[in-house]
Amino acid sequence: MCILLALGREAEGGSLWIAANRDEHLDRPWQPPQLLTGSPRVFGGRDLLGGGSWLAVNLDAGFVIGVTNARLGAAPREKSRGTLVLELASTRSLDDAVALLENVEWPRYGEFNLLLADAGAAWVATNHPAPFVRRSETPVIALGNETLAAPGGRVEAATERARSLAGLGDAALPETLRVLLADHGGTDPLCRHGERYGTVCSTVLALRGREVATYLFAPGRPCETAFEDLAPSTA
Repeated sequence: MCILLALGREAEGGSLWIAANRDEHLDRPWQPPQLLTGSPRVFGGRDLLGGGSWLAVNLDAGFVIGVTNARLGAAPREKSRGTLVLELASTRSLDDAVALLENVEWPRYGEFNLLLADAGAAWVATNHPAPFVRRSETPVIALGNETLAAPGGRVEAATERARSLAGLGDAALPETLRVLLADHGGTDPLCRHGERYGTVCSTVLALRGREVATYLFAPGRPCETAFEDLAPSTA
């Protein structure tokens, strides 16, 4: 995944909104969001080449793990970033996921930026250029392909767009975020088109407390692909 936005909102007891485009080689095989593990129940897309997922939700504990490639075109390492997402999402709680991440062998994975979040708290992590995990104190988080210290114009533009939604009611957010993800403005738009590489799918999801309140997924470019309602049961 190459643009990942998280919006924390305090209204109605707290909620977390995620808007994300996955950018990838167009011939890389994958499957749309599904139940990936049964205990705990982890729901997310499946990467058929490297294994794991780019965005996964722990339905039992109510938290999200998402990853972006921290350096576009970086050589693969011993372990897939997607397997790390699945390992973290399969823990018992967000705190357990953070603790596990702090003890992984960072150099074994290709360069990544990572989000760990629920409706009440969020952490960001990276292993490039130096590894760290930190709790975020801002209501808007944006991750892309660049380093967290120098996010680049694409991420900065997405961050400003997301901040402008602070006063918008939750009912309007799904459509607003879908429009944002389909944006073609600027030299490096959020929705990327290419002959070999580009945006392959898009997700808008929301957690209210531990419940998945919204899960919309487009199995293609969000500018030309209808979003499907895939909200899984959390019962």
